Amino acid sequence: MAGARGREQSRRSPLEPTDGRDTGGLLRVLSAAGLMGTLGPIAAIAYGEGLSAPTLSALRAAIGGAILGGLVLSRRQPSVRLRGLPRGQRLLLALAVVVNGLMNLALFLAFGAMAVGLVMLLYYAYPVIVAGLSTALRRERLTVVRSLALVSAGLGVALVVGGQLGPDANATPVGVTLAAAAAAGQAIYLVAIRDGFDDVPPIQATSLVLAGGVVISGGAAIALEGTGVLGPWLGSPIAWLAIACAGTVGALPKAWIISGVRRIGSTTAAISMLVEPLVAVSVAAVLLGQWLTIPELAGGAAILVGVVLAQLPARRARPLVVEPG
Repeated sequence: MAGARGREQSRRSPLEPTDGRDTGGLLRVLSAAGLMGTLGPIAAIAYGEGLSAPTLSALRAAIGGAILGGLVLSRRQPSVRLRGLPRGQRLLLALAVVVNGLMNLALFLAFGAMAVGLVMLLYYAYPVIVAGLSTALRRERLTVVRSLALVSAGLGVALVVGGQLGPDANATPVGVTLAAAAAAGQAIYLVAIRDGFDDVPPIQATSLVLAGGVVISGGAAIALEGTGVLGPWLGSPIAWLAIACAGTVGALPKAWIISGVRRIGSTTAAISMLVEPLVAVSVAAVLLGQWLTIPELAGGAAILVGVVLAQLPARRARPLVVEPG
């Protein structure tokens, strides 16, 4: 019954804007973004113990995928036969798997090619791309209120992430290209998961997405590092603790993203997911004992305003009434 209801909600009229009434879907997206916002500090700890970005990405996907895949195989979560899906759904599911894997790899590689703050400024432009794709595909309408939400949230991200930039934060062609590719990949992923393969339950879909991440990031790690993948971090308890956190807190919430996007739409979800950098900066401040700056606080407020605006119902067009002459 619940599955049927979820599929019914995701099959709303393509041009019907989010009405802001699906609190459950919004909470799933916000919770997932908040938890994934801890990945930055966790990754910093892992890198300090000698892990490379592709290796951490592959291990994160392997742990999360194994947990969710185990739930599906043990029949504790619903699943469908992939061969029985319509061809269009299978193609879009495959697209989501590949795009998500390449997006994570591009993002982690961008961190090594350019200042993290610059990378994130480019990457967090993905809600604009989502809005453009959703409008072009006639799946959603870009209303005035939603446009204001994009502007407010985007300004907030610039204030929050911009405070992390140092005087030596110089853009590089490779870094810009990788960050832009990651943003485009995240946008395509969010558009594809809205109703591209809505017959596949979120847990099963996420397990497949993470499995794809293992193959793509793992292959990249081996190609780039060879036997160097197995480094001193193998004997570090701190490294394994960071890996475990990344594979659970940083990976499992991706199932909530799929479920939430199906309920509130790609653009609204993308805007709401911009709480992630706010959480990342806040967690880093707590761990490092630093106070948030005024621009960061103002940016956080602007992001929250954007999230609220994205939930407001769109104004319906009034029917034209022709009075008898």
